[in-house]
Amino acid sequence: MQRQKKMFLDYIQVVLTTWHHEQSDPYLTTFFKSIAHWNVIMLIGDSTYSDKDYSYEDLCRMVPQRVASRATIQRIVNELIELDLIEKTNKPSDKRTKYLSYTNKGIKSFEEFVLNEFNIYKNSWIDK
Repeated sequence: MQRQKKMFLDYIQVVLTTWHHEQSDPYLTTFFKSIAHWNVIMLIGDSTYSDKDYSYEDLCRMVPQRVASRATIQRIVNELIELDLIEKTNKPSDKRTKYLSYTNKGIKSFEEFVLNEFNIYKNSWIDK
């Protein structure tokens, strides 16, 4: 039991040591703003990395209504566009629908976040 308690305390310490960075980074501040933000950002990441081409309407269908309304999803999309983290693009095959994907800045921010998470979770404290 003591070993498990130490493992949890070590995890808390690792998270708290990166907290200052998360509070000052506009991407991370937005990412952790709400569960709705997290859902939208992760779905746009899926759209970006898997070439699934999600639109605003797709997000509205995928994000549960209890998590975010259509209006909330639209506000989050607009916020991410204003921060230059995502963009709307048309596909040559369908000029009516705008698809959402990360910008270069969004890709860089997302990849830095994921690599940092990998480093945290691969730390030796997990195997102790």
